[in-house]
Amino acid sequence: MKTITTLFIFLFISQTLAAENSYFKGDTIRYRFDKMLVEVSSTNALSKSPEKIQMQERIKQVQKVLGEMTISSPADDERVTISFRETGDGMTTWNFKEISLSREKKSTKNLAVFDDGTIFEKEYGRYCLLFFYREAEVKIFVDNLAGLEFFLSETFNKKAQQAAEFLAKETIRINNKNYVRACLDLRGDDVKGYIQNNSNKTSDMLIISGGVGSGWVKNTFVSDFNLKFGIGFGKKGMFKNLYSVEWSLMYDFSESNENDFFKVNHFLSLYWDHNFSNTPQQDKWYGFSFGCLKKRNNDFFKNNTFRFTINKKINDTFSVSPEIYFNDFFKNVYPGIRLQVAF
Repeated sequence: MKTITTLFIFLFISQTLAAENSYFKGDTIRYRFDKMLVEVSSTNALSKSPEKIQMQERIKQVQKVLGEMTISSPADDERVTISFRETGDGMTTWNFKEISLSREKKSTKNLAVFDDGTIFEKEYGRYCLLFFYREAEVKIFVDNLAGLEFFLSETFNKKAQQAAEFLAKETIRINNKNYVRACLDLRGDDVKGYIQNNSNKTSDMLIISGGVGSGWVKNTFVSDFNLKFGIGFGKKGMFKNLYSVEWSLMYDFSESNENDFFKVNHFLSLYWDHNFSNTPQQDKWYGFSFGCLKKRNNDFFKNNTFRFTINKKINDTFSVSPEIYFNDFFKNVYPGIRLQVAF
């Protein structure tokens, strides 16, 4: 009993830490315009360029909100940071509680130095607008807030398109296992870009999880408790592949009586699951497993029973698993299906 209690506490702590873990924003792209700088840190450099993150709509919202606020001008050696945090799928509504102001001293310049000796200023201006998203962070450095009008101009649209085309062309050679550091100078007619690849910080981790399930096998309602151990491999902060082993206890109600109620059968299964999505908000997990009956406690399953399962993860909690059970190399084949709940 003590071992089971300890295991449940460990599972609870593991799941809590996993829920609080944010996405690793491995790519950082800086866009230098006249008298302003835009920095985008994201999970994917190409999908979060200025033209793709609805910059103009966000600037209009910012101007409307800031028009109702009074912000004292920063001193010559200060920078004011205005932070906005997204509260849903989009920034459609804000209130003053979702905005924070901070001031900091600008003692020295913050520079990015590339392998070829190129130096690029990482911060600029007296004001910084900081946007927090689940999969990206955007900083806009300007000398004065009136300069935000630039983002509503046709010139900005043209420059943003040039930057997107440049990145799409240059990042073809970038391996998916690397993350990107890039600075783009958009002050002239042509884009001047500096790209530096770095080995990606690993997001691989050991995973332990448990759950309960119920389903229909051999025209009988079944329930199960499962415990799974595995290792997950990621790319750019997203889990892509999960390899695991599961021990499950299945109860079928077929031979229960008052004197002998709990007779469970034990299955050992090997799993492979893959996330087919490229966006952190829309995971698409599919996989399969192959298992065998390791401990038989009633006549519901025959000796040498195996099962093949297709796994579809609905969300972080629920998954559905169509199954095929068989014994002795596909003799006595019968289907099944289970709905599982993870905790």
